[in-house]
Amino acid sequence: VRLLIAQGEVVAMTGDGVNDAPALRAASIGVALGSGTEVAKEASDLVLLNNSFSIIVAAIEEGRRVIDNLRKIVVYLLSTSGSEIIVVGGALMIGLPLPLLPAQILWTNILSEGFMNFSFAFEPKESDLMRRDPRVVGAKQLVSRRLMGFVVTVGLLSGLLLLALYWYLVTLLGLQESDAQTLMFTALNLTMVFSVFSFKDLRAPIWKSRFFTNPYLFASIGFSFFGLLVAFMVEPITKILRLAPFDPMSHLGLLAGIILTNIALVEVAKFLFFPRKGGV
Repeated sequence: VRLLIAQGEVVAMTGDGVNDAPALRAASIGVALGSGTEVAKEASDLVLLNNSFSIIVAAIEEGRRVIDNLRKIVVYLLSTSGSEIIVVGGALMIGLPLPLLPAQILWTNILSEGFMNFSFAFEPKESDLMRRDPRVVGAKQLVSRRLMGFVVTVGLLSGLLLLALYWYLVTLLGLQESDAQTLMFTALNLTMVFSVFSFKDLRAPIWKSRFFTNPYLFASIGFSFFGLLVAFMVEPITKILRLAPFDPMSHLGLLAGIILTNIALVEVAKFLFFPRKGGV
């Protein structure tokens, strides 16, 4: 075992007796049988309670799925929050009125962003999950440098896109502050909702994603749309959020363009940061 480890190999050792304990302790991972001696179990990293080696594969597979989904949650949460920081901070820096009010940001984070994060926890495993090389850079880290680079890039690009939209609404279209804030609130919610499909698989383009594998994700999307409707249709909520009367059909083309552009930016960032095969 020590010779193999010295040659750079990752060594797993199995055993069940007292005489196996030194090798179990020296191995990269020691695996004891559930029917083995207490000495072997104490010296091991893993104990197979049902004496079946197939459960190791299932455990590794489930562990990788959990890590994958945690990464998706972190990426979605940080990148969308980063875009909010960029659009608000950028507008103040260039002398524009506040694009989003605190109550509007809070409503968006709770009803749009919050439930989307929970739904990612139920994402099924990706098709190549067990074919990945666990030795690639970043595979052992929940948040690698590449992943943080992707978060910063997506947050920056999405934030600049929304900032450009706000500048266009206020400067070129000459909308009133309340009207521009209402349109920005709508655009922010819709970009968060529709970009979620780009985050389902960070190493594959959106057109190759399996859209209908996670019913919880669609439930979250439905709840987000319901929250957006409540914000505009329930008068007390509308007053709290300070939303102006809104006709979605009159701005449908503009909103669709912002949504598609934001998705395209996320896809470009995915292509630049993540290989088609390997870890993130």
